[in-house]
Amino acid sequence: MSGQLKQAGSVVLWWAGFTLVLWWGGQLRHSPASLAACAASAALLVALGETAHSIRQYLRRRRNPRKTAG
Repeated sequence: MSGQLKQAGSVVLWWAGFTLVLWWGGQLRHSPASLAACAASAALLVALGETAHSIRQYLRRRRNPRKTAG
């Protein structure tokens, strides 16, 4: 499986998981939101998480650049 396909699958699984948790939490609290609203909120959470992960990786690479042989 290619790296990009693996990343896309991971994002979709996180999104679906967050959607179900948000929807289920609303059901338990007797203040249900629509599944579409939960999906939109989950998409925002996943986007924020992926952005934070990318920033962490960028900063880590800046602090510890690879040493070149020579």
